[in-house]
Amino acid sequence: MSTKDFILKIQSLPLWERISVIEEILKSISAEVKTSKRINNNEVRLRRKSFKVEAFDLGGEVTVDRDEIYSQRGV
Repeated sequence: MSTKDFILKIQSLPLWERISVIEEILKSISAEVKTSKRINNNEVRLRRKSFKVEAFDLGGEVTVDRDEIYSQRGV
C-alpha cells in the first residue's frame, strides 16, 4: 500500500479512529527517539577517553598582556 493510499484510507475513518492512529504513531516515534538517545549516549561514553593533567612550574610568575600579544600577531 502506498503512502497516498494509506492517507486516503485514514481520512475515511471516523474522527476517534484517526485520533487513535495519531496516538499510536506518536507512541512509536517516542519509543524510537528514546532508543536512539540511549544509543547515542552509549556511543558518547565509549568515545570519551580519560586523561591525566600534569602540573608543572614555569619558574616564576607569568604575566600576560593581551595588548602586547595581539600587537605581535598584527591584530
